[in-house]
Amino acid sequence: MAQRSLILCLDDEPNALDGRKELLEGYGCEVLVTTSPQEALQLFGTNPVDLVLLDFHMPEMNGDVVAQQMKASKGDVPIAMLSADEELSESLLQSVDAFISKSAPPRHLLKVVEQLLNLRTLFAPLDDSETEERPKRSA
Repeated sequence: MAQRSLILCLDDEPNALDGRKELLEGYGCEVLVTTSPQEALQLFGTNPVDLVLLDFHMPEMNGDVVAQQMKASKGDVPIAMLSADEELSESLLQSVDAFISKSAPPRHLLKVVEQLLNLRTLFAPLDDSETEERPKRSA
């Protein structure tokens, strides 16, 4: 049985999170959501996350700072930055693997998600831990 990918979504707008969660679950993924950067870092550290989708503009801590901390602890997990800004400077995107404009259609988001998950699978380490069954996730 194929393992469902676990995606962590961080956005300070609950409605955006709800829509993204519904879209990704319909795509066959498991989804963790939070509006708190601190909670996102905690969830990232304690769950076998396959991909992170995070908003750039947040009141407590911008997405580039969150991405830097995540990459420092698990550099192999892809991170996509979302923003209402049409583009962000390269310095703000140093720790992310993709940028997605929030004005892009949902099919574009799904395409980027699929590409990043495929890359993660392609470059996953080939050791004994990868062949063992991963623990089941709870909802």
